[in-house]
Amino acid sequence: MSHQHSLEKKALDTVAEGFRFNALKLPSLPEVTVKVRAVAADPRAGVEDLAAEILRDAGMTARLIRIANSPLLRGRMEVRTLSQAITRLGFHYVRDLVTALALEHAFEPRQPSASQVLRKIWKRSKNVAAISQILARHRTDLASEQALLAGLLHLIGALPLLAAVDEADVGAVDPDELLAMIDSRHAEVGSRILRHWRFPEFIACVPEKYRDAAREDYEEPDFADVVAVASMLSVPLSEQGREAPEWGNFRPAIKLGLTSAKEFYSSDTMQIDLQQSISLLN
Repeated sequence: MSHQHSLEKKALDTVAEGFRFNALKLPSLPEVTVKVRAVAADPRAGVEDLAAEILRDAGMTARLIRIANSPLLRGRMEVRTLSQAITRLGFHYVRDLVTALALEHAFEPRQPSASQVLRKIWKRSKNVAAISQILARHRTDLASEQALLAGLLHLIGALPLLAAVDEADVGAVDPDELLAMIDSRHAEVGSRILRHWRFPEFIACVPEKYRDAAREDYEEPDFADVVAVASMLSVPLSEQGREAPEWGNFRPAIKLGLTSAKEFYSSDTMQIDLQQSISLLN
């Protein structure tokens, strides 16, 4: 058995055991995220209750207000308070966005190779999220803020795989092998995690559907289509990558009305919006 296959087997066995006993090893969520999700699960809770928990984290508060004031959301009045930001963005959307944003700093691997891979994962996730938001806004009737969330979370399955490798006794791990394993195995794990956390199904299904060429098709694009195209337009996950399909035969791109990557990158309007979206995530 090759080293990569041994690595993959140990990581997948660990993840499968975690699912089997409902004890999947995940990076610990920051306290503010846990409390935000608890408040959001309380049917008696309102905007002020949610704001009270988020206000404990000044950095998260500032990010949410900045996102709510983004020109991409076309708000007519400036948001000045967190409560106003929650009202504009939506109660449950804020719950999910806080989770997604907080996950970036929830896991610090011990192994240098795992740390290197994690940085690449988050860089790619942000790029795909920004592009997804712009594609949804300009090429679909889908909510662009939900497309941003779908892009941020499409590689969430990498976290338990990385955690398993980081804790396993597998010796030195080559970053490229680790990326290849994650690239091929993150999808099902990611969707199961998002369903466990009770994300809406149109977001939870994205990891397992955005590269599924055999999935049941519909005429109208969905968030998996948007993330699929954004993934093509973004930086490859690994140097080896996956062979990109021809644009003319790529169903998600056809549904979005794109005939080439050049069509996206030569659009001044979409590129201006893209820079604004990227700035929100960094």
